[in-house]
Amino acid sequence: MSNENPLHAIMNADSVIFYGASNNPSTMGTFQCMHLIHGKYAGKVWPIHPKEETVLGIRAYRSAQEVPEVPELAVMVLPTRLVPEKMLECARKGVRRAIITSGGFKERGEEGRGLEEQIKSIAREHGMRFIGPNCIGVINAKKNLNVTFFPYLLGPGPMGLVSQSGTYVTQSLFHLEHMGMRYSKAMSLGNEADIDIVEGLEYLGEDPDTKAIAIYIEGIRRGRRFMEVARAVSRKKPIVAYFVGGTEGGARSGMSHTGAMGGSDLIHDAVFKQCGMVRAPTIEAMYDWAWAFATQPIPKGRRIAIVSHSGGPVTSMADASSRANLILPVFSDPTQKKLREFVPATGSCANPVDLTYNMTPDAMTNTIPNIVYDSGEVDAVLIHGIMIGGFLRGVKREAPDSKLVDEDDNALKLFAEAFHKDLVALSHKKGCTVLTSSFGDRSDEAIDYVMRNNIPVYPSPERAVYALRAMIQYSEWLAGHS
Repeated sequence: MSNENPLHAIMNADSVIFYGASNNPSTMGTFQCMHLIHGKYAGKVWPIHPKEETVLGIRAYRSAQEVPEVPELAVMVLPTRLVPEKMLECARKGVRRAIITSGGFKERGEEGRGLEEQIKSIAREHGMRFIGPNCIGVINAKKNLNVTFFPYLLGPGPMGLVSQSGTYVTQSLFHLEHMGMRYSKAMSLGNEADIDIVEGLEYLGEDPDTKAIAIYIEGIRRGRRFMEVARAVSRKKPIVAYFVGGTEGGARSGMSHTGAMGGSDLIHDAVFKQCGMVRAPTIEAMYDWAWAFATQPIPKGRRIAIVSHSGGPVTSMADASSRANLILPVFSDPTQKKLREFVPATGSCANPVDLTYNMTPDAMTNTIPNIVYDSGEVDAVLIHGIMIGGFLRGVKREAPDSKLVDEDDNALKLFAEAFHKDLVALSHKKGCTVLTSSFGDRSDEAIDYVMRNNIPVYPSPERAVYALRAMIQYSEWLAGHS
């Protein structure tokens, strides 16, 4: 076997042999196989079933030996006791990569530990590498390869995830869709009987589609190697870590969940800092920060501009920024003079820029952010109040016969693009870090447009600030380790 990371063959498999799917819609394996067959995956799928002639509309086979080719990947969603036998069957067929979803191994005591040792022994003997057991599978969004329990409908994105939990790969998809976040690759590693979090991190570090990495950790087995890989990867792309094994309760839960051994919280915290990883305090923050890293330029300093049409949010955003040790410079007289043309007499040009009572929608999103960034006085821009459609639809519902609002959905989409296209260019062409917040959601055309163009929109001013603080923390580590 070559030295190529084993995840490369798994994440890019062009053919899959699948154990555990049937025509019974109530089984987990059926759903996982369905995503391959009906989820636009272009590769070959061979279901294995002892009785059914077809599974989900395609031909089924009794065993791996009947499959006409050597599959690149085996997926097993089987009763625990059957897994060693089927692993051996695949090995004899020539399959060298596998994902074992089945649970009930070392996380369930001595009997399970013995079965796990069996499959590890079979894999070693035949040169196989595998993910699991007790995992939910993987997603390669670009290839439409999804062997998890949940459909992935978000499209390819720049954020990679390696997780010791299946839920944080799959059930979180609803949250990610709401936030406009998309995976490049995502993998649930389960018990890590073979492929572990180190190889997951190493793989995403080399993956050209992944611009930033989120990593959920219950325990690290190969500490020294983990640090070596993490340091190397951090020099190329950001890593956001969420570690939960550092307390008695978290460590005990991790042991029963995936058999992971936790460890000292303080030691892990020190390791993450040494390696340039940014530690998230919550799962929500892990996604928030990784998405900011994946979509925005890394800020070169702590100087920020804050812009909003709302006095309360602009103040809370400024307060959170000061508490986060970010710098809000008072703009120079020439810059304030340029801003005054677009700021009402009731507003402020000093920084934060408070546009209260402003009725020119694109001043906040197109004009002012460009002025302050082009001044050279700030490194990043925070904006609160992205919205168009939600407000106008509310007015229309209140006064349906009024002539004040008569724009249809298409007009609102055009407004959204016109009012935010320069903001998108500011980030993706000029290299300014832009993070925004709004109390609306993706039903608003403006929010949807900004999200689709990879500018994060957070549901509160503070969350935008905390994401920017994480980016600056990484930027400062990178400057000291380049």
